[in-house]
Amino acid sequence: MLEKLTSLISKMVLETHKLDMHTSEDIVLEIESQQSQDIHELSISASTSNQNREAGDAKNSDVPNEYSSTGIESSTSSYRQLQNPVSATPISSINTSWEMNYHEAAIYLEEGQNNDKFNSHPSDRNALPAYLLTHNHWFYSLDLAAALLLMALAVIEKPAVFTDVPVGVHASIELFGLFLLGISIVMQLRWLGFRTFIRHKRSMVKTVSWIVMFLEAIVVIVRNETHFRVTRSLRPIFLVDSRYMGGVRRFLRQILQSVPPILEVLGILLFILIIFTTLGFYFFSPNKEDPYFSTFLQGFVSLYVLLTTANFPDVMMPAYAKSRWSAAFFIAFLAINLYFLMNLMLAIVFVVFSDIEKGKFRKLLLHKRRACQHAFRLLVTRSQPKHIPFRHFIGLVKYFRPHLSHRDAYLSFKAMNKSETGLVSLTEFYNIYDVCEYKWKPYQPPDPWFVDLPYPFRCCCFLIRRFVMWSWFQLTIYFIIIVNGITLLVTTIMISASGEPISYDVNVTWAQVAFVVFYVLEANIKMIGLGLTEYFGCGWNVYDFIVTLLAIAGIIAEQFSSSFFYIVILRPLRLLRLFRIRRRYRDVFQTLFILLPRVLSAIVVIVITYYFFAVIGMELFSQYEMKNCCVNTTVEQFYKDDNTTIYINYYFLNNFDNLFVAGVTLFELTVVNNWFIIMEGYASVTQTDWSRVYFMLFYLVMMVVMSVVVAFILEAFTFRMEYNQTVKQDQGKEENTINISVFLNRDELRRIYSSATDTRTLQQYAAVLEREGMVQYVGTRRRTRDVLQRRMYQEEIKKWLESDDQESQANPAEVVPELNSSHESPPINFSALGSSEVLPQQTPPSNFGSLNINGSVSSIQEET
Repeated sequence: MLEKLTSLISKMVLETHKLDMHTSEDIVLEIESQQSQDIHELSISASTSNQNREAGDAKNSDVPNEYSSTGIESSTSSYRQLQNPVSATPISSINTSWEMNYHEAAIYLEEGQNNDKFNSHPSDRNALPAYLLTHNHWFYSLDLAAALLLMALAVIEKPAVFTDVPVGVHASIELFGLFLLGISIVMQLRWLGFRTFIRHKRSMVKTVSWIVMFLEAIVVIVRNETHFRVTRSLRPIFLVDSRYMGGVRRFLRQILQSVPPILEVLGILLFILIIFTTLGFYFFSPNKEDPYFSTFLQGFVSLYVLLTTANFPDVMMPAYAKSRWSAAFFIAFLAINLYFLMNLMLAIVFVVFSDIEKGKFRKLLLHKRRACQHAFRLLVTRSQPKHIPFRHFIGLVKYFRPHLSHRDAYLSFKAMNKSETGLVSLTEFYNIYDVCEYKWKPYQPPDPWFVDLPYPFRCCCFLIRRFVMWSWFQLTIYFIIIVNGITLLVTTIMISASGEPISYDVNVTWAQVAFVVFYVLEANIKMIGLGLTEYFGCGWNVYDFIVTLLAIAGIIAEQFSSSFFYIVILRPLRLLRLFRIRRRYRDVFQTLFILLPRVLSAIVVIVITYYFFAVIGMELFSQYEMKNCCVNTTVEQFYKDDNTTIYINYYFLNNFDNLFVAGVTLFELTVVNNWFIIMEGYASVTQTDWSRVYFMLFYLVMMVVMSVVVAFILEAFTFRMEYNQTVKQDQGKEENTINISVFLNRDELRRIYSSATDTRTLQQYAAVLEREGMVQYVGTRRRTRDVLQRRMYQEEIKKWLESDDQESQANPAEVVPELNSSHESPPINFSALGSSEVLPQQTPPSNFGSLNINGSVSSIQEET
């Protein structure tokens, strides 16, 4: 039944891919029918000799040059079909071969982009349906939803936020989520194979966790009662394994790679901590009034807390009251551990993190390069073993970037083809990841939007445009913003100094209304002078527009309800615009914008850490009542809720009664201010010293995580400063985008816009062609950190590539065969397949991939 379900889903996925490719295939066939005598259709300036070679005899020159090492058929039925001239003609078999090569080449490029190891590549054609199913965005979303569903169950499981949900309900929901995740595991096992699957560490951890949770869920349903389940804390494993959490996995990997040097420093820290604990026990335990060193264990805990400065100077005062010289002990301890070793650990983490960042960039760069090599050898022909024509490039694009239109695919091809030969070499093909990210649109001359208006209006708009672009206009805006900020600050200080309680209506003043009116006029003047497209094309203008709308909405809302007075906190946001004045401030914002995806990954890692410890804390401590606890202990006064204390400290609210409350408690532990009071409180109610291990371990884990986060931020801004000093070509640029231009002539436009519906588009370009002879297209993409790194490490990249080539020559087994070997594979006898000729449009591939039904090593041997 499971195999039938898998087969049915796989057929649906394949049909979806066919539908996605339909439009692209129709366009290609239409172009090829019009250009049947031109082998390099849509080529820029390909020579006649290349065309003649491509149109040569397929029997002698266009046979596969070499077969991939994974070219193993999934069954013998494909070979039998090749032997039947009726069921499989040469053209259809060659078309099938190309389609499979396009598909496998796209898979290689995706593996390079996602940093997936090539040993997880589908081994044969039977593994392709399962691979397509698990690498589909719908399946990605389903997998992510199932992981989030399992994590969300913590709010209805005991101890729950919503306590009215029966045990059988949340256990059934858990089984349903695990069933969805189980489909992913089965499919992954299907296309990876058992041997590769068990060697894949992340998959094995996920599988073992799934089995344990599945069995526990069944036990809960059978007993209709929950039990002690710390394994619930492992549910984030499924979230981290989701395809959309690639950045989170990379961040976690960097944390794990930073652990060894951190452990070395922590070892030294622990050694010194034990030495000082021993000294403190002998120095201060005779003092019966000193509770912090009464035992060796109590002294260790006291100094561990002192390391976070949470109990300083309380821990010192009993000893200091007896002898002033005892302060030297605590000063030496803090100087060595807090100010030296802790900062040393941060410095080491920063250096290690910087090396990891650079090493990760190098590995990903080389991995993408090898993926391009694998894909390239599946796209070349025997007649052109070193170049890819456009027809094979667009065959790749319909699988690798199915959203690209035919026009965008050609513009990307031409942008990649720097040599302007109409054929892409391997060196040019290495840029496929970049060119496929560009979003193309026709370049429009910078004529203002009002150029076609009547004369009086056009003249007024022109004057407004000049006024808006006047440098003093921008300075005036900055001056008004500063005055607005000062006015708001002075008003706030005066209200605070009056000593009267603040009223809601005091926040709406005529001065504030005047400033908002001024900002509205500024926005309208800019939109008139620049036009809507140019105005909203600037991020700062979009920011000003949003803040202005919020200010207007706040003023209007305050007239109807006083509860909207809190909108006042949004008014100072416009002051952030002043950071645009200095370049260093602009670099800060640009760096934050570039690093935003990675910052979100760091936040997800912190949330996952909180979830892990929150679930464990709920299982360990949720049954304890903290109100009026800890009698006859040093922290008793913090948990009192009666009339015996002047100030109620409310520490009894710091508990693990449900997931959200536990999260707040863990955040207080992260801040470390008086965190030991919570630890000592639970040590008292549990009547065991081992409960302290939970809190100490949480502090250590969060210290490592936050150290890596701080190192990540420092490394990012240090890199940006070094980049600005090293790369001079980007100085003065504020944009977060990269632009590239491509020019098309009349013939190229006709070939791109070849359908009947494109006639109007060609007519629109007639005037530009008559005047310029070419039509310009502009491609735009984001300026990512990867782009900055490639410019920053230009010289080092050359050395990396040379070193990689040398390693490839030293290990020929790892070299891509098509690009490095000189031997030829035996040719295929096409006459045995039913024909002796192959049309130029169906030139056989130079190399067949592992998914190709015609590329079997066994079938070739039988042919020869």
